[in-house]
Amino acid sequence: MKTMVIEEMLAWAFVHELPKGGGVDGLDNANSAWRMLQASSWGKITNWAELMTTIDAPARDHDNFLLEQGAPHDDALVVGEAVADLAHCEIVIPSGWDPLPDWPQHDDRMPGLTAQAVERAVERFTLRPRIRRAAHLVSLVIGSAVLGREPGWVAPPPSIKMVERAGRPAWFMAKQVRDVFGRANEIEIDGFNRKAGRPYRGAYRKYEFSDDPVGDIMARLDRELWAVALHRVHERVANQLVAHRLSDSHIDARPWGNRGPCLQLIAGPGVGAKRTA
Repeated sequence: MKTMVIEEMLAWAFVHELPKGGGVDGLDNANSAWRMLQASSWGKITNWAELMTTIDAPARDHDNFLLEQGAPHDDALVVGEAVADLAHCEIVIPSGWDPLPDWPQHDDRMPGLTAQAVERAVERFTLRPRIRRAAHLVSLVIGSAVLGREPGWVAPPPSIKMVERAGRPAWFMAKQVRDVFGRANEIEIDGFNRKAGRPYRGAYRKYEFSDDPVGDIMARLDRELWAVALHRVHERVANQLVAHRLSDSHIDARPWGNRGPCLQLIAGPGVGAKRTA
């Protein structure tokens, strides 16, 4: 019995075993072991999600006929089922999730700007259609296994600059207005008196990052999500393997620092992502 960590097990399954039956096209071919797993009733949603279309056999599929690959190993099928089943998990992003604990906090402007950037990244992720989020989760696991590397997570903190208009620092003011129902609301308006050439009394300035960090934050979300998914696959298959034994993996879900609640995958009949209060 061969001992592996889950990363090695996934690489073995998706590089050497699950492409079998797909000929030179490997995993992408509708006749591969991987696609045949997806073609079962529980895997159809993953099948459609990955390619955003219905997969049919290629027009020249007969070209692969002479390539004898044999049957995939039973343990690889177990792993494949566990990975495909990730599409039926809900991705929970808890309130207070902090992907940037390593960013400097000596500047009192940093926490507010960081919180806004994290909120934008989470909103961008959760606004994706559910089927795309399912596809993304499965693809994270398969892509890393095939490429043999972990998702990137480097996120250098950008510098902070003053918000500008036409190359000059901008001024802002808060103003109370009432809607058609008489309800009071606060809006933000231009705080610079152009006629007088100076800001209005009570005007203030605002700050922003020199570069938008949302892409880097989402990369860290992917890195943590990938690690959580691998842990789930490990737990799912550990007692079902017949010719392999899984040893504990030392994957760090948060190599940038661990602070606050973690992402979670919750099994369910549907797929998706949600925030918790």
